[in-house]
Amino acid sequence: MRAAVEGRDALGILPTGGGKSVCFQLPAFLVPGMVLVVSPLISLMEDQVGRARKAGLRADLLNSALPAMEARDVIRRATAGGTQLLLVAPERFRVAGFRALLGSLPVSLLAVDEAHCISQWGHDFRPSYLRIGEVRPLLRAPVLALTATATPRVREEIAASLSLRDPARVVGSFDRPNLTWEVRAGGGHADKVRALGGLLRGRTGATILYASTRRAVEAVRRTLAALGLPALSYHAGLSPERRSEVQDRFLHDPAPVVVATNAFGMGIDRPDVRLVLHYQLPGSLEAYYQEAGRAGRDGDPARCVSLFSPRDRGIHDRFVAVAHPSPDRLRKVHLLVRARTRPGQEEVVSLTELGRGLGKGGGGDEAWAALRALARCGALELDDPGEGDPPAEARVTVHPGRPDLDSLASLRRIARSQVEAVQGYALGRGCRRKHLLAYFGEEVGEELCGRCDRCREGKGRPPTAGAWVRTLFGQRSSS
Repeated sequence: MRAAVEGRDALGILPTGGGKSVCFQLPAFLVPGMVLVVSPLISLMEDQVGRARKAGLRADLLNSALPAMEARDVIRRATAGGTQLLLVAPERFRVAGFRALLGSLPVSLLAVDEAHCISQWGHDFRPSYLRIGEVRPLLRAPVLALTATATPRVREEIAASLSLRDPARVVGSFDRPNLTWEVRAGGGHADKVRALGGLLRGRTGATILYASTRRAVEAVRRTLAALGLPALSYHAGLSPERRSEVQDRFLHDPAPVVVATNAFGMGIDRPDVRLVLHYQLPGSLEAYYQEAGRAGRDGDPARCVSLFSPRDRGIHDRFVAVAHPSPDRLRKVHLLVRARTRPGQEEVVSLTELGRGLGKGGGGDEAWAALRALARCGALELDDPGEGDPPAEARVTVHPGRPDLDSLASLRRIARSQVEAVQGYALGRGCRRKHLLAYFGEEVGEELCGRCDRCREGKGRPPTAGAWVRTLFGQRSSS
C-alpha cells in the first residue's frame, strides 16, 4: 500500500484472507484521481464493489452484464472525477472505445487483482490478461499486481508481462497456522460418501465441499441428501439467479454446506468456514491451496480434508487432454478459423460449425478449447469470458503466419507436471504442510508441524537413507 501511494509499482503475493482488497481500497481513499482495478469474474467484481461502497468509497464497475445506459453513466462519472474506484474485466481493454477513453480518465493507480491469471504457468490463465501490459503507456500510472497463489516462476512472468519497473515485492507467508491438513484414502463414490458423512455430522460454521465436475457435484449432493445431510450445489451450469441465491445463503445461513466446482469461492468473504473438503483433489496445488485456503479466514482452527483415490487422476488427465489439444487438432482448427475470417479483423465464428469441421470426436467444447490454446500461443485473439459454459459463438482476430505450437507443447508438459505434483502431495511420505510451503518457494524446518495427518502419526519427516536400509534389511541401528 505504501508503494502504491508513493507512485511505485508493486507485486503482492498474499494468501487467501491476507488483505488483497484493502491494498487497492485504501489507496483509493488516499490518492487523488481514481484507482482502476482489473478483476476476472463478474461475481467477484460485484462483491468487491459492494464492500468498497460499504467502506465509503465511490465505487463502480463495468462488465458485459451491465446495460448500455448504466455503462454510459459509469463512464460519465469516472470521466468527471466522481469515481474513486472503478472495476473492469480484462476484456474491457479490447474495446476500442474504452482504450481511447483511458487517456481522459484520472487514473492514479492500476491494480490487477488475481494477477496469476496473466501467467501461462498459472492455473487460471486468461488470454485477455495479457493485454493489460499494453495499456500502461496510455495510463502513465503505477501498477499494483495482487494474487494469492503464485510460485516464484509465476511471479516473474507477472512482473514481465506488466512491465513492472523495480517493483516493491511483498510475499506473505503461505503458512496458515490455524489450518490442519489431511488426506484420506478412499475407493469409489460409496466409500467417499461414508467418509463425508462422518466429517459433516456435528460440524459447526460453514462448509465447502469441492468436486471436479458438475456431474460429481450433483451426485454428491443427492447422496448426502439421502443420508439426511442437505446441501446446496453450485457450478457454472446453474442460472446466474440460482448461483446468486446459493451465494447469499452461504453467506447468511448459520451452518451451510455447499457442494461446488471451482467456480465457487473467489470473492466469497465468509470468515468462519470451519471445514473445506475435496471429493477429489484438483489438478494443481495452486488450485488446491486457493480452495483450501478459504477455510479459517477468521484465524480460528479449521480443517482441510481431501478424499483421494488413485482413479481420480484420470479426471485431470482428461482435463489436460481437453485443455491442451493435439497439434493436429490445433492446426485443423486454425485452418478452419482462417477460412472463415480475414487476417487482423475481428470476426464472429460459430463453435458448432468449427466442431463439425473437426469430424469424429469434435464438438463445440473441443473447438472452444482449441481456440483458447491458440490464443495462448498468440495465433489469434479471443474474447474469452473466462467463466461459465463455452459460448455458442466466439469473437476472434486471427494473426497471419503459422501458430507456434512448440510453446503449447511446453504448456502441456507443465499441466502434466502440475497433476504429478498433486499426486506427490497425496501419496508423499513427509509433512503435508512442508510439502505445500516448499511448492510455493517457502522454506520450513524439519520439525513435525502437528497440523497434518502425517505429523500427527509421527510420519512427517521423510525417511533417511539409513532408515530405508534398516527397513529393507530388518537391521537395528548400532547407535
